[in-house]
Amino acid sequence: MKKVLLSAFVMLFVLCGMACAGTKEETVNSGMLTYLGTTEGEFQASLDDLRKSVAPLIPTETDLWENDDRLESFILELVKTRRIVRFYDSLLGMQMALRSGQVDEIVLPEAVGLYLVANNPNYDIAFSLNMMPSTISFGFKRGNSALQKEFNTAIEAMKKDGTLSRLEDKFIANAGTSEPEQVKFQQFKGAQTIRVAVTGDMPPIDYIAADGRSAGYNTAILAEIGKRLKKNIRLVSVDSGGRTAALASERVDVVFWYRNTEGLKVPAKFKGKNLGGVMKDSAEGVILSSPYYEWDTDLIIGRAGQ
Repeated sequence: MKKVLLSAFVMLFVLCGMACAGTKEETVNSGMLTYLGTTEGEFQASLDDLRKSVAPLIPTETDLWENDDRLESFILELVKTRRIVRFYDSLLGMQMALRSGQVDEIVLPEAVGLYLVANNPNYDIAFSLNMMPSTISFGFKRGNSALQKEFNTAIEAMKKDGTLSRLEDKFIANAGTSEPEQVKFQQFKGAQTIRVAVTGDMPPIDYIAADGRSAGYNTAILAEIGKRLKKNIRLVSVDSGGRTAALASERVDVVFWYRNTEGLKVPAKFKGKNLGGVMKDSAEGVILSSPYYEWDTDLIIGRAGQ
C-alpha cells in the first residue's frame, strides 16, 4: 500500500538485522499492503542498502537502548533476521498468503491487527512495533487544491469540536469481534458528488462488508465531511494498489493515504543519521489533506502456534 504504514517498521529491522557480525542470518518473508509511489523491488533494494549502511552505526555499549528494555529485547530477538518484503494489493490476498505459508507474517496498524486477531483464532500477534507514529490523510489529484482546502476546513473543525475523537472511540477504540457499524450518508439534492476510493483493507478503519456495504471509521469520517460540506459522497471500491491510478484517471476524486510522518523514534545515538527520511510515502501528482487519524503501533501478525 503505500510506504505509509511500514517505513519505520522497516528501519527498525534494518537496525537489528546486521548487528552481530559472524551470526548466521535468518530470513523471514513479510507481507504488507502495497506502498504507493514505489515498487516491491525498489523497496527491497532500499531496505538492503539501508541495512548495510546502518550496521556500522550499531555499538555494543549497554547505554545504546537508554534504559528502554522493550527496545533492547525487541532488537535482540530480531538480530539475526532479514525481512524479505512481499507487496499485496488487498488484505484478503495478504491473508491467503499467510495461511498458505507464502509469507511468515503480515504487518498491519494496531487497530487492524487487533481486529483481525479478535475475529480469527488462526492468527496471533508475533511482535508489537511501538516506535512509529503514522497517520491517515485524504489524497487528491494535484491541481484539485479547492477540494483539498474544503476537506482541510472540515477536518480542522471536527478536531476542534471533538467529532474526530468521538468517532475514533466509537469505531476504533471500542471495535471488537462484531462487524463495524454501517454508516449512512446524507443526500443533498442537486449538490456536487465526490467520489471516494475505499479498499476495505483496514477493518475497522476502512471496511467493506460481505454484502458490499461500506462501514467503519473512514466511512463515518466521510459521512460527516459530506454533511458539513453539503455535498454527496459516493464510495468506489478500489484495491489498495490501484488507488493512485484511480485518482490519476479521475475515476475517483479522493483516496485514503496512509503514511509515516516522523520515522522511527531511534535512541539519541542514532540522531542525525536521517533514518526517518530514507523511505518516504509519496506519489507523483498527489496532494494530501491534514491527517485525521494517528497511531503509534504496528502489529506483526503470524499464524497461531507458529
